[in-house]
Amino acid sequence: MEEQQLDPLELEHMMGFDGSCGGSVQYHPTDASVMISFTGCLIVISDVKDPHQQEFLRGHNEAITCMAISPSGALIASGQTSTTRVPNSEAMVIVWDYASRQPLYRLMELHDGIAFSRNRVRVLAFSPDDLFLAGSDDQPGGAKLCVWHTNTGQLAVLSKTQQRQLNFLAWGEVIPSRSKTQKHAAYQLQTAANSKVIKYLMEFDVHTMQFNIKQSLFQLPSSGLAREYHCATAVCNASGTWFLVCGSSAGELCVFNAAAMVFRACVPVSKGGLLSLAVRDAGDPFGEGSATAPLAYCGMGDGTLKLLQGEDLQWTCLADAQLDGEVRSVTVSADGRQVLAGTSLGNIYLLDARDLRPLGPDGNYAARYEPLLASHPQPINCISFGGSSEWFISSAESGHLRRWELSHYGVEFETPPPVKTTDAYAVVRAECLSIDKDTLECLSGWSDGNVRCYDARTGAPLWEIVKAHRGGVSCIVRCALYIVSGGRDGAVRVWGDGPSRQLHGNFDEHSKRITSLCVDCNPYARSKVIHSCGEDKKIVSIDLDQARRVKCFTVKEGAMQSMVQMDRGEYELITADTSGALKFWDTDEEQPVSMMLTWSPQQDPNKDRRLTHIDLSPPMDGSSSDFLLACTASGEVQVWDLRTSALLSIGAAHSDEVTMAKWAPDGKQVVSVGKDACICVWNWYGSGAPPQ
Repeated sequence: MEEQQLDPLELEHMMGFDGSCGGSVQYHPTDASVMISFTGCLIVISDVKDPHQQEFLRGHNEAITCMAISPSGALIASGQTSTTRVPNSEAMVIVWDYASRQPLYRLMELHDGIAFSRNRVRVLAFSPDDLFLAGSDDQPGGAKLCVWHTNTGQLAVLSKTQQRQLNFLAWGEVIPSRSKTQKHAAYQLQTAANSKVIKYLMEFDVHTMQFNIKQSLFQLPSSGLAREYHCATAVCNASGTWFLVCGSSAGELCVFNAAAMVFRACVPVSKGGLLSLAVRDAGDPFGEGSATAPLAYCGMGDGTLKLLQGEDLQWTCLADAQLDGEVRSVTVSADGRQVLAGTSLGNIYLLDARDLRPLGPDGNYAARYEPLLASHPQPINCISFGGSSEWFISSAESGHLRRWELSHYGVEFETPPPVKTTDAYAVVRAECLSIDKDTLECLSGWSDGNVRCYDARTGAPLWEIVKAHRGGVSCIVRCALYIVSGGRDGAVRVWGDGPSRQLHGNFDEHSKRITSLCVDCNPYARSKVIHSCGEDKKIVSIDLDQARRVKCFTVKEGAMQSMVQMDRGEYELITADTSGALKFWDTDEEQPVSMMLTWSPQQDPNKDRRLTHIDLSPPMDGSSSDFLLACTASGEVQVWDLRTSALLSIGAAHSDEVTMAKWAPDGKQVVSVGKDACICVWNWYGSGAPPQ
């Protein structure tokens, strides 16, 4: 039997968490050590005790917006957004088999059917007996409510809600049939929209041999309870009475009697809104043999997590914790002993379920509230390795710099963005990074036009060049005796690398933003040359010793986005442009000497073909660089063999534009970042067969 050849580029780890969506991290209902989350277009199955263990469920072609796990843990459902970026992308729901990690059904009933518009799957929920899956979207013309059979994937009920969107879906009591001719149970499904709390009763009609659904409204106080409800769950007390417990925008825990459909209580718990909720039924929640009232874990908009106990009109606060960011996801482990809380800042915290004290990955108490897993909450602009393959520094739209350790996938330090004195509300962000492997100084170019230098070991600020460029610094490199920066103003500026850091040269050769700078690596050159390219479709070579331009090339189409120089042969320059072409330039030729297209003519013409960044592999065993990384606006990471001009591998894990990808210095891994705020770590196994 022929041995199957592995893809040379394999996703090893994903550092990311979509903290903006509710329920984006959940414990598995039966396995107390497994947590399931989503980020980008991937479902990530992780071990809470070991961050290195991850499994990925692939099937979505756009960002996942919601997720649900069946009560038995056998099924996972995930819904995505539709988009005009990827052809034929619709608001699809995928039902996964947890045991085999394979998709069972692709449910398309929530798509809007309009190619140039977009909608998303907003909420999903499994029935208590695993037999049904309910889902709803956010179509502008009115949200749809769909209920599918989980054993066949067929549609059981489709209802037009006439509501803009449904805020949650909470299955209630399953009512067994008392008729001899009727074997199907009736189901209660509760939701809220536009300050109204709604109950749907789903019953089987023996005449039509299908399920019908009826809508009715909960009774609110005569004075009105005009609230927007963010989350809810159905809970049964010790006497068998079902209640609907909701979290409101006013920060209240609202309790409804589900059988009588009347409002019962409103418990104020926060001023920042109650955004997430996990309720455990009455019984023995901690396995100690003592029955207690239901427990409610409430995540607030002000970062507070509270534990309440009670039922109906009586609720008592047992514990609270203060976390960073809005608490949008709360989930309890299968054994009831631990709680995971996900916040809007991209952090996941592990807490003790009894008193909400912080826990470490080993389950022991921690000294303070530190994230179990951390991620950037906003798009990531750039990354840079130092001399080691064990760590790198990233910069995000939020203005924060973070140093990541690949040994444990954690954050060593975080540097907050500098505060602008003229506008305290404007966020300043780093648009480029360059780390000196000898001095471990991290050079960074910022959107306010300043060049800042940090200690790459501690994150401490070292020095600053104020107003280096108008409109922002877009790229920066370091060479012998000089620091060279390029800006959005089209200028290339040369600064001294001494204590004064004086301006030694200014070259206004470009009319638009400079996208890349490259120090010439020709060992036979008599003087130091800097190559620059920009959005004005020009390549300019500047001799620093002669302080003048020596070469200039221009193309008619395709604004250049990135550039590298080969370290062998004719030391050709390689540029990546917005048309999806890799062009090879010899400094003695006016036109490109060769070109490779990163897309196939058979692909959909509407697909975004823009290239955003390229990077050469480090020379291995004293040889030259043989592989080229190419990042695309459609979310792909491509690896090209420069010896054969063949496409070796395509890595697809990002749900949005890949802004940058870098080889680790040892050439064994690739790290890519994107606008989906995800950091992907890929293992590289060398050359292999071209992908199918």
